[in-house]
Amino acid sequence: MTNYSKKFLIIGTLILSTFFVSSCEKQSVTISETARAEETRRTPADEKIAKAEQMVEQFPDLAKSHNYLAMAYLQKVRETGNYNFNRQAEAALANALKIEPESFEAGILQAQIYLSEHEFGKALEIAEKLEKNFPNNQAVLTVKTDAQTELGLYEEAVKTGQKLVDLRPSAVSYTRVAHLRSLYGDTDGAIEARKEVLKMADPLDKENLAWFHSELGREYFEVGRFEEAERMFDLALKIFPEYHWALTGKGKTRAALGDYAQAAEFFEKIGFAETGHEIYLADIYKKSGREAEAEKLYTKIAEREKAKDGGDLHRIALLWADRDTNLDEALEIARKDREQNGDLLSSDTLAWALYKKGEFREAKKYITEAMRLGTKSALFYYHKGMIEKSLGNKKEAARFLKLALDTNPAFDLIQAEKARTALNEIG
Repeated sequence: MTNYSKKFLIIGTLILSTFFVSSCEKQSVTISETARAEETRRTPADEKIAKAEQMVEQFPDLAKSHNYLAMAYLQKVRETGNYNFNRQAEAALANALKIEPESFEAGILQAQIYLSEHEFGKALEIAEKLEKNFPNNQAVLTVKTDAQTELGLYEEAVKTGQKLVDLRPSAVSYTRVAHLRSLYGDTDGAIEARKEVLKMADPLDKENLAWFHSELGREYFEVGRFEEAERMFDLALKIFPEYHWALTGKGKTRAALGDYAQAAEFFEKIGFAETGHEIYLADIYKKSGREAEAEKLYTKIAEREKAKDGGDLHRIALLWADRDTNLDEALEIARKDREQNGDLLSSDTLAWALYKKGEFREAKKYITEAMRLGTKSALFYYHKGMIEKSLGNKKEAARFLKLALDTNPAFDLIQAEKARTALNEIG
């Protein structure tokens, strides 16, 4: 790591502003059959949408009116997890750009949509264009940091994030520091940063505050600190009831502690889920002996994703590889993902798909690439261990399989069991 990188990780804490949503996990948006009710579930954003619509009616020739409406819809996305509202936001932005083609606000809002839908290259393109005229703008630097991070441009992200922190230490900048610290393996530093974020957060912004608690909970969960994680998710749900990120975390934590019945209930409460959430629910069904329901859900997910034209299929590639099905398609998706995004997750997915196809040496190349920052990921350790086992490197295999289970014994409800089995086989 460069000295610059070290400086950034030490200084810091950074918060992913509520304004820019970019997740650490790549997930594909889906909608369950019973989720349509979520379309009408009222949240605080509805009042903003109503006010914005009135503003558009009164001042239809002002780009600001349409930008405000787009912003309100994006708030609705954050509150519900329903990415369908991005379409209304884009329609409002199109009207704003007709009035003011070079609208700075519209550009930033469009970049937010790209980030939330994993179009990271497009978000970065907007940020770099805006940066020419606004080199020290917090919103621009935030988008740029997020996009660079998700594209695997980590040293560049560290530099941009450092500039963001130097410009204005805030919850926005500190969230990003926390994320980068975590990627570089500094879990304690990431947790410290997220705690600082909570101190700086606006207590009146309930959704934002719930998100910050959920992110701290996720940080705890990733390293197996389940009780601390659950406490954060409970606080998030108290602040913002039915908050989808907190429901996800709560469900994962309950499952990690063996309470599969309640875990399923939390996941089933999520109206507009993501592919990763549905897969986790299917895993819970499987672990709790509800085999028929699990298989039905796995099949539904696979059929839907196979019918898709484009989009983010990262998680479905992992599902197919985990279940030893559609392996050629999983490998094709993983290679394409790795070409488009140089992030750690794309390298890990490609390594796992190659492993499942028996290409062990090439798999080792990509799992090494995935682990290049020293990220404390139980999933990466597990994949590394299984690849080394297949290459006959028993000592290394045992070391990494044990490390996976020590880091998070419930990193994956199904694969964690396979890790234990493999470790026992090695002896």
